[in-house]
Formats: sequence, structure tokens, C-alpha cells
Amino acid sequence: MSRTVSARIPNDLHEELRERCNLLGESINDFVKASLEMCLHNSCDFEFGDELVEELERQRSEFKKNSEK
Repeated sequence: MSRTVSARIPNDLHEELRERCNLLGESINDFVKASLEMCLHNSCDFEFGDELVEELERQRSEFKKNSEK
């Protein structure tokens, strides 16, 4: 059996969460559930996409640098 939990979060945090889930192709529910597992048990099988986000930020920085030349 599963339970439902509600939480109020700031709009900017929700937007960031939605963007990350879209990038990963995962649901917000799965992401939040995995986040709770990680926080409570210090482990989970979910890939949070940190490496992907870092790579995108690196590419944006490189693009910005090249477009300023």
C-alpha cells in the first residue's frame, strides 16, 4: 500500500524540479520518492542526473564563451 504526501515548495524550486524531471524523462513523483530514499537510507537506485546537468552547464558556458568572441 502507498500513501500520499503533500508539501508546499517555492515556485522556483518546483520549476527547477520540473525541468530536471523533464530532462531525465522521469516523473516528479519518482524523483521525490528517490530523494526521500536517499535522504533517509543514504542509498537508492535512481539516477538523479547530476552528471548530465554538469555537462549541460559546461556546454552552456563554452557556448557563451565562444559567442562572446
